[in-house]
Amino acid sequence: MNTPWIARSRKVGLGFALAAAAAVFAPGAAQAQKSMSWGTGGDVDTMDVHIAGTVASWVMYQMVYETLLTTDKDLYLRPGLAESWKQNSPTSYTLNLRRDAKWSNGRPLVAADVVGSLERIGGIEMNPAGVAAAKTEEEKKKASNRISSYWSRQIGSIKSLTAVDEHTVRVELERPHTAFLAALAHITAAIIPMKEFKDGSFDPTRQMMGSGPFMVSVHKPKESWTLVRNPHYWRKGYPKVDTLNVLIIPDEAARVAALRDGRIDYSSFANPDIGRLVAGDNKLAVTSQNTTNYFRMDINALADKSAFKDKRVRQAASLAIDRDAIANIVFAGAAKPDYPVPGAFGKSACKDVDTYKLPRAERLDKARKLIASTGKTNVDVELIASSSDPIYARIAQVVQQNLKPVGINVKIQQMPVAEYLDKVFTKGDFDAALSWLAGYSDPTMVIAWWNPKFAVWNTVFHEYVPPLAEALEKVRGAPEGAIRDGQLTEICRMIDDGSNILALVSKVDFIVHRKDTIDIRLDPVSGSSNTYQYVAEFASKR
Repeated sequence: MNTPWIARSRKVGLGFALAAAAAVFAPGAAQAQKSMSWGTGGDVDTMDVHIAGTVASWVMYQMVYETLLTTDKDLYLRPGLAESWKQNSPTSYTLNLRRDAKWSNGRPLVAADVVGSLERIGGIEMNPAGVAAAKTEEEKKKASNRISSYWSRQIGSIKSLTAVDEHTVRVELERPHTAFLAALAHITAAIIPMKEFKDGSFDPTRQMMGSGPFMVSVHKPKESWTLVRNPHYWRKGYPKVDTLNVLIIPDEAARVAALRDGRIDYSSFANPDIGRLVAGDNKLAVTSQNTTNYFRMDINALADKSAFKDKRVRQAASLAIDRDAIANIVFAGAAKPDYPVPGAFGKSACKDVDTYKLPRAERLDKARKLIASTGKTNVDVELIASSSDPIYARIAQVVQQNLKPVGINVKIQQMPVAEYLDKVFTKGDFDAALSWLAGYSDPTMVIAWWNPKFAVWNTVFHEYVPPLAEALEKVRGAPEGAIRDGQLTEICRMIDDGSNILALVSKVDFIVHRKDTIDIRLDPVSGSSNTYQYVAEFASKR
């Protein structure tokens, strides 16, 4: 490896830093070098942009990689690497690529990069003949470019991908899929350099090479990143800084301290108390950003030992939860009750089901009757609140209080993240657990997870309901409009009936930055965890 746009480990970091510096600070570069520092709560869980499913990974990738489309403050699709696009039929799309986009090694981005990237995510095989001839699973893996990317489900079934010319791509889907373009706007659908991937000079599982504003100079796992300007970035004059230093600081209090003493210039928080914590420091500004994400409670409908296997108990819990109380007590009113179809989309699909529509007194009465119909007066359950975020414990306490009046006694379990992940998503050994769900940029993308055969990650605790699965598949092909809205309303009723994943309250991100050191740009709403999508425009005042 002798290029400045990749880094494998701490050992080679210095060499890449020097190479990158030579590229960025060469004669003719700006005389006054600018830098800024970002404090993030976690490192990437893999270098592979097409695989990772954590927000910490997504936001880091967005510094280096780009997607074909993006979204604006109203969650409408906007150009990314695709300068324009056209839907030719319900299953056919033409994407026109930017002619000035380049990889950070200087090679122009072309249609073959897009075709290969979408093939890799899992739309179709790169080498179908080779796969057909393979005799073992290992041979098939080597013959194919496909990976285990969960995002292939959101992109949908691709019939064919064609590079019409170097700057035009035609996509043919197996069936209509209205959220196809929206799926291309998420960073997991990033475009990677396929020529370098094929010739072996770029390994996406160990390196990062993109067309975005920055490129990797040094990566010290779970400690820091040093990113430097991509001199070939297509937006002339951007990014506005030459170096982006990234410090990985999991503890929120430590990040606040780093903001105060100037070690970092900006960071984001889930804690609604952040405004109070930084109050009095006139150098710090807090911006709240609404999202299509929301906090949720996963309920185990499959475990024999769980009281929640009885749907009536699940329904009673959903009715008894006071979402307004969670929003006000835990989030000081910054959050709002939310729905399986996120409220940020402006849809009314889920608002008329009893769980949301009935006054609380009527909901409690209905919940008590449901518990009584089981032949029991009280049921005991455990609720997992992982240690990954103190917010979960606070939500759990409100839920515990909410469920007690209807005869559901909640014991709160706090445990390390690894144990929580194993119990909930691997073993299915739990009653209920708190987490949050990404809403993305189309309402059908988030509710698709209510079909466990589609989602896969919830198969150990989510009941498979054929009519719901059929409705979820049908709505994926419905065009935006009144018919689709009606289908969403019916799906909400079925989701509410199953009460298997409970939407609780909206997830608001709080971004804190130092007003004396940087200027930043943020949208009021994010649909794809792209809080820092304008990072190239962040300007240092130093």
